[in-house]
Amino acid sequence: MILHHYGVSPYSEKIRCLFGYTDMAWQSVVVPPQPPRPVLDPLVGGYRRIPVAQIGADLFCDSNLIAEEIADLASNPQLALVNCAAEIQSFVQHTEQAVFMAVVQSVIPKSALGMLLRRYWPWQIVRLMRDRARVAKTSKAPRLSKTERVAALNAFRDELDARAADNQFLFGDKPTIADFAAYHVVWFADLTRPEKYLQGKSSALAWQARMRAFGHGEKAKIKPAQVCQAARESEPRRIPTTQREHDDIGASVVIRPNDYARDGVTGQLVGVDANRWIIARHTDRFGTLHVHFPARGYELSITGK
Repeated sequence: MILHHYGVSPYSEKIRCLFGYTDMAWQSVVVPPQPPRPVLDPLVGGYRRIPVAQIGADLFCDSNLIAEEIADLASNPQLALVNCAAEIQSFVQHTEQAVFMAVVQSVIPKSALGMLLRRYWPWQIVRLMRDRARVAKTSKAPRLSKTERVAALNAFRDELDARAADNQFLFGDKPTIADFAAYHVVWFADLTRPEKYLQGKSSALAWQARMRAFGHGEKAKIKPAQVCQAARESEPRRIPTTQREHDDIGASVVIRPNDYARDGVTGQLVGVDANRWIIARHTDRFGTLHVHFPARGYELSITGK
């Protein structure tokens, strides 16, 4: 698996930690924190969120869908959200929406600027800030009041501490996707705040240390030319018959996130099930590529048949 990511991307950290837990070898392509991304953009056709995973001519968008691919490769079904109990699915959805937005909207500018200055040149930071301001203008994510942010963060911290007091991990003695969803939110909170988010919560801090100890797996850097070669010399993997029975198969569509960073990707719908959409992009440079999206959190518009 090739991962297109950057260092301070919280959802990338979720996937890097999954690689560590599953002891998986993977190939790393570091991309800029904002478009344009010369290697990735021609592959995904406008999708701007990070990370993106690639296996040959198949591109996987959204960290939960990437986790599903990792779960399959590692034969560990509890790392795929779709395989988990309703309680875990609800926890992950709340964590990656309400709690994550509370963390993002609580970022302390001075702390965040110091973090960025240690990693990027000033002109890169200016471009990043301008890009995020443009994203915010079209975001459908709710803006929380300070009272709402503080309440959400305090409640989440207390929940993590209570769950970790009873088990090694949040839902038992082995990690599920819930642990990785919570871990990357805590990781980003620590990255962008002057104090540790879980300070004073001993059980939660012990859980965080166990998650951090997984590391990032066996990472190898890959050159842009090798990324392009992998896409160009591969065929998209076969789509199961059950995913080719939908009435809209063959239609021209646009798929975009339904909350923020809502840039759409255009293609031909070639696979559908309850949890996933697959579109084909026919390119001169790479031939046919298949781009995979989760159904949850995204919207599909038909533009032609």
